[in-house]
Amino acid sequence: MMTGSQRLAGMITTGAMTACAMIALLAGTAQAAAGDQPVATPVVERVFPLDNPLPRRAGGVQPRPEAQPLTVGAVPVARRLGDLVETDRQNVPAQLPAGDFTVELWLLDHVNQPVGTLIGTDSTASDGWVLGYRSGQAMFGPLAAGQATPSAQAPVGEGFKEFWHHLVGVREGREWRLYVNGALAAQTTADAPSAAVASLDLTGYFAAERFMHLPDLVKANATYDHALDQAEIAAVFARRTALVEQGILAPGELHFTQPPYLNSPTTSSMELSWETDRPAAARVEWGETAESLQQRSFPANGQRLGGMQLDGLKADTPYFYRVVVRDDAGGERDSGLLSFRTAPEPGMPFTIAISGDTEARTHINSRMSALIWEERPSLFMLAGDLTDGGSAENRFQWTHEYFAGMGPLFGRVPVVAAPGNGEEELQWFRHYHRQPGDEAFFSLPYGDAEIFVLDSNLEDREEREPGFRARQRVWLEQALARSTAKWKIAIHHHALMSTDDDDYGDSWTGKSTASDPEAIADFQSLYEKYNVDLVIQGHLHTYERSWPIRDGQIDPARGVTYVQVGGMGGNLEDFQPTKPWFNRKNFRDHHFLMLRGAGDRLEAEVIDADGRLRDSFTLSSR
Repeated sequence: MMTGSQRLAGMITTGAMTACAMIALLAGTAQAAAGDQPVATPVVERVFPLDNPLPRRAGGVQPRPEAQPLTVGAVPVARRLGDLVETDRQNVPAQLPAGDFTVELWLLDHVNQPVGTLIGTDSTASDGWVLGYRSGQAMFGPLAAGQATPSAQAPVGEGFKEFWHHLVGVREGREWRLYVNGALAAQTTADAPSAAVASLDLTGYFAAERFMHLPDLVKANATYDHALDQAEIAAVFARRTALVEQGILAPGELHFTQPPYLNSPTTSSMELSWETDRPAAARVEWGETAESLQQRSFPANGQRLGGMQLDGLKADTPYFYRVVVRDDAGGERDSGLLSFRTAPEPGMPFTIAISGDTEARTHINSRMSALIWEERPSLFMLAGDLTDGGSAENRFQWTHEYFAGMGPLFGRVPVVAAPGNGEEELQWFRHYHRQPGDEAFFSLPYGDAEIFVLDSNLEDREEREPGFRARQRVWLEQALARSTAKWKIAIHHHALMSTDDDDYGDSWTGKSTASDPEAIADFQSLYEKYNVDLVIQGHLHTYERSWPIRDGQIDPARGVTYVQVGGMGGNLEDFQPTKPWFNRKNFRDHHFLMLRGAGDRLEAEVIDADGRLRDSFTLSSR
């Protein structure tokens, strides 16, 4: 159970543990997750699940403290990794003998900027050594006096599922062997260390990636008090990869692989789901106060995913809830006391946060979540690409990235999500979302607004489901025609109005359509015919707002405003060399939009990753 202070702080456990890292001293022989072959037992194993709680009540978004330099006496040690600058450091237990040993790193590098890490002894020691990684390059071995990196280096290649890298350094006699993803990659010879090592220095190099810290790259490290052979290293690698395949963050410990996740709010209900690393019984408690919670129990049914509709609720009302799960062995995990607000009735004000393209950067998503939480929205609209490539074979992009970065917020703010091309065949998108109907398009009333959620993966979906485009267009026209909402808001992934420099051709040579022709063909005429006020789109990782557009020209009175909000974790993109006629405002940075409706006004503010206001606009009802 969480303490009272943790509940007041609004903390929830997003992976397995409430601490940023947990030391696991493993006893006995671990079995490979992929089979029955024994896996070598480490002396110490440290797992780094991401723990990104929302800021404490009234505490604000706190800057991450600067890493403290390692010192020898009074002299700081500044170790460099190529041209990368150290920004994060931890001391980790090791218990290594003076003779043979093995050290292991398990990494997830899913960014496009140079980052790195080194683990090893103090670099000022005469017999110091490190195991390290620098954006595509692995290294292991002793350090000569004044040397920053060892001489034994090797490329890591594409890695497991492209972005995962398993590095193992083995010291045996005078041999220093480097293994990458289970295979011998490089080796050198040098004398053995002269003394046992009780702890190691784990250093991160993230200056090129704002807000990144060690658990965003390093997922686990382990040390062994002997030299592992090829078969043992292959078995350790198989165990690591099998856990990733299963979406498990903390082996051996009951935990949420999808923390409590709110979807599809109405004036009288809320959809809630959760997932654990193993089948588990669950108890959901909810009510208007923490002291008056009703509850419902769910027996373990052989499934990891659980969910329910909380119904019979009051409109525009705060509710409190928790999810408690228990496995057959008696292990228990408590989400802590969480909260949400039901949808408002027409005529009442509302506050909605909006963004898109959360994709891979958990550190950016965590930062943006904290900023969004300061605004206390009651709904979050997400314009697709929740993952960078979260297809059937890439469950980790949901468990290790999407929920790791956004989970704390989405346990308190319900989500309405449109699918992007990053969700591919929608297996995990459908698995993790409780949204209306059987299609990926639907509408949801919210106060004076009606939100039309669309699937703009038009050619791909048509190929998979012939007739999809016609079916969605017919539905959209009927839904828009019968809507009586004051504000009609559409959201989908692909852009109808954009000044991206290269997604639709090469704008630098004048060969660009600037927008998605398929989305224009299916949606634009209906938006104008039925007076849609605001269209939210993503896909392109910049911010952009159009003038109000109708019939191919600016129409301030009756035009449709298109806002591109691809501002969360995706790689930032760029704009055309000249500004097209329809572009009103653009900037290049991570961002989100706050939308507030009251009476005849719809107000919007756009905030960047530093908390700065970068754009604002107001729409008036027609």
